[in-house]
Amino acid sequence: MATEKTPLTATASDYESLPTTEAKKRVSVGFVAVVLVFFGALLALFWPASSFSSSPHALANDHGFFCGLSDYETGYVTLANKEDDHYFYWYIEASDKAPSEAPLVMWLTGGPGAPSTLALLSENGPCLVQYDGTAKRNPYAWSTAANVIWLDQPTNVGFSYGSADDADRTGQDVGENIYWFLQGFIKKHPELDGREFFITGESYGGHYVPEAAHAIWQHNKKVNKSENSTKDSEYAINLQGIAIGNGLTDPIIQSPHYIDMVDNDYNITFVNASQLAAMRAAAPECERLMRASQSNLSLWVEAEEFCTTNLDEPMNAANRNMYDIREYCDKDPPNLCIPTDHIEKYLNRESVRELLHVSKRAGAWEMVNMDVNMAFTLSGDVVLSYSSFVADMLNDDIRVLIYAGDADLTCNWYGNQAWTKALEWDGKTDFNAAQERIYTTDAGVRAGVVRSFQRRLTFLRVFNAGHMVPQHQPQVALDMLTKFLTNQEL
Repeated sequence: MATEKTPLTATASDYESLPTTEAKKRVSVGFVAVVLVFFGALLALFWPASSFSSSPHALANDHGFFCGLSDYETGYVTLANKEDDHYFYWYIEASDKAPSEAPLVMWLTGGPGAPSTLALLSENGPCLVQYDGTAKRNPYAWSTAANVIWLDQPTNVGFSYGSADDADRTGQDVGENIYWFLQGFIKKHPELDGREFFITGESYGGHYVPEAAHAIWQHNKKVNKSENSTKDSEYAINLQGIAIGNGLTDPIIQSPHYIDMVDNDYNITFVNASQLAAMRAAAPECERLMRASQSNLSLWVEAEEFCTTNLDEPMNAANRNMYDIREYCDKDPPNLCIPTDHIEKYLNRESVRELLHVSKRAGAWEMVNMDVNMAFTLSGDVVLSYSSFVADMLNDDIRVLIYAGDADLTCNWYGNQAWTKALEWDGKTDFNAAQERIYTTDAGVRAGVVRSFQRRLTFLRVFNAGHMVPQHQPQVALDMLTKFLTNQEL
């Protein structure tokens, strides 16, 4: 472990006059919510009261910042494949397992344009920041079971930065950049060379994770074949598996399943019978347009507009939180129901940036970088399916876990289940024939329904969770992750 320590700190004044949700930038959020609402273009965050029993740690204390944790580092890796591109990471070693034996996990938040440091402080990190400016230890942090990298990407997201020439806008950009980030990171941490590696993420991570895994997979084949490969050139990444939560991976199949959430376990009524009939009649055309846009990106606007108008908007009119239908939401746009300004305010304090070793060249930390979001949107990347990349992984015995909280509307469990069953890979028939069963955690919680074939492809519907499973069901999420990393049946 590097000796660099970067405690999270602030003064009490950092939390004075926290902005209200209504003070958010309505233009930026509105674009995401209205134009790309189905695609989950903005990773929304919820801040419910924590269920953790530990007492809160005041971040304003002058000792024991970041809940008293110290075994972590923050820093940058300069990407060898770019002109002037610097990716910011927050790395935390395993706490319940010897770091020298624990696998390496990377987490990628979605957007496009949302930083992974957001999930670290709100979902699956060891110290979760509360809206009142305190922090609570998270006993279900993913870093209990693995050494975890939370990576701010693509370029200019979070605390990462690069020149205008280094701007990213496609899946190919994402995959290449993450591969070269790993090359630089392992060079910093040679003890991780050859370590079992897993890529995880959620929401638009349904694009990012397959893109990154596929790039690693392709590079590995070249590195492994090269007789001249040395530690001074490229490392072979020991990719073992990928996990995606409530992701957008295959818009062709997922788009028509938006309306399936009319049938939910939370007694939420979205539309009346005549509306539902019209939506079901429009679903095939939505799928046709999405499919056509895969080979003709000039059609993506038409496809998105048709699906949004005919399938999404009638559902959204019910005033339910699109990321957790258990919650009422009457804000316009609905993202304003999500109080997250405190995290943005906190991370932009100069004292915090200094302690995290944030470069002076990095811009302000934003919940979503709308320039990046727009770049990926205009490139048509948002409508592309990356399910074939998942199939390539499976056919090469790289394990895949797809999980989805069943209270999420925008990237719902119906659509995620549908694309996994439609996926063309050598285990398709056996996977679809596999019997669904109740998923019970080691603590005895009946937490969901699982379908799996030889632990190669696993689909898990998680009960009582929305878009962010690690936040809504932290104990379940850690149980799921631990079993996946150790190749156990869920």
